[in-house]
Amino acid sequence: MSSIQVRDRVIELDIFDTLKKIKSEITNGKLNNIRVMGDSISVPCPFHKDGMERHNSCTIYCGDGDLPAGSFHCFTCSESGNFPKFVGACFDKDKTFGEDWLLENYSYNFVKKELDLPLIDLTPVVEEKHYLDESVLEQFSDYHPYMAKRKLTDDIIKQFDIKYDPLTRSIVFPVRDVNGKISFLTRRSIDGLLPNGARYLLDKGADKNVIYLLYNILKEDIKEVVVCEGQINALTSWSYGHPAIALLGAGTSESQMKVLNSTGIKHYILCYDNDLAGRKGASRFKKFIRKDVFVDDIIMPEGKDINDLSKEEFDNLVYKPLN
Repeated sequence: MSSIQVRDRVIELDIFDTLKKIKSEITNGKLNNIRVMGDSISVPCPFHKDGMERHNSCTIYCGDGDLPAGSFHCFTCSESGNFPKFVGACFDKDKTFGEDWLLENYSYNFVKKELDLPLIDLTPVVEEKHYLDESVLEQFSDYHPYMAKRKLTDDIIKQFDIKYDPLTRSIVFPVRDVNGKISFLTRRSIDGLLPNGARYLLDKGADKNVIYLLYNILKEDIKEVVVCEGQINALTSWSYGHPAIALLGAGTSESQMKVLNSTGIKHYILCYDNDLAGRKGASRFKKFIRKDVFVDDIIMPEGKDINDLSKEEFDNLVYKPLN
């Protein structure tokens, strides 16, 4: 049973049984596929395509995690809110109708001891973000021979605003958010590993929810995407004719997955490093990605990445992926 706040009351109900009851009462064809998925329930979203989508994209949470019971989110249209709002949409009505329907059908499950609970505010908290001005790129050089050494073509360098910083002797990659604004810069030393042992250096305070080259994917409405750990591998993949993104490491955070789950990408080709960290990252990706997309997993030659392969070698891996 889950406790749901409805106006000044808290009622207890089984969300799955409630959804089946709603389905039995409506005649608009919504809720035609209700599935339990652990501590949540997957359903067709009632807010777009008249609830007739082929693959479920809406998740209703049962309250075992951080979100209140009955809160929902659609990973396609981004609609979200509380359970009364969802119920109303199923009947092609508003949130007030949903509240009335729940109180009428479940008032006998009124939990008195929770009368004075505050109303649940599901309004997203919008944090102020700081962006870099495009002029920040003017302080860098447009080219360094190391770029050619790493197979970065002139077209790729120009398309993605890749620069060279003589002060730090590093290649500079501007990382843009989904709206095309520069969120932060990353660098790769041309002299090998950085003092901390890493290949790349991110600006201090970098928003790690931002995914490298995702802006370009969305701008061109690309549906099939190669997923890489590092920037140079993603750029090499682009130069080989396979649009790609870079997650800036093998960590694959849940926040990054939430960003990807809000896009229209339909096919992911995972190209993580063939090591323990890469395998763990690929496993987490497949765990948290929405279930209505295709995911293929390329097994890279041990000790090599995309930048070490020829176009023909990489094409052969892409066109014959292993799940």
